[in-house]
Amino acid sequence: MKLSRFIMIIIGLMFFITILVIPNQPLTASENEVLQLQQKILELENRIKKLEFLLKRCDESHKRETKHRQGWQNKKNWRKLKIGMGESEVKNILGEPVKIIRGVKTLWYYPNIYCGYVSFDEGGALSGWNEP
Repeated sequence: MKLSRFIMIIIGLMFFITILVIPNQPLTASENEVLQLQQKILELENRIKKLEFLLKRCDESHKRETKHRQGWQNKKNWRKLKIGMGESEVKNILGEPVKIIRGVKTLWYYPNIYCGYVSFDEGGALSGWNEP
């Protein structure tokens, strides 16, 4: 939205500069020229909307990647864990594990030299963890 306002201000300034620089020439334009300019403005506004949409998607994607990239690597995230949390809650906090071992208990391992892991009971509730 800010970009389209900026473009409209630039167009307005160009119009007023034209009036000040060429005061002796009458400003006349055919209806065809006016329609062409209006069409061009609409095209530019549509391009701006598409670019703003793409920028918003890019920002959202970057936020998701940052969240998952820092997930298990951030000690604060490990401290958010609570006994009884479900697998999806843990995944939202720590991100995808690199290794999963399923058995009576389920263990999720996260990659580092200090062996960070979480364990879930038979019902899929968080039963313990080891911070890296």
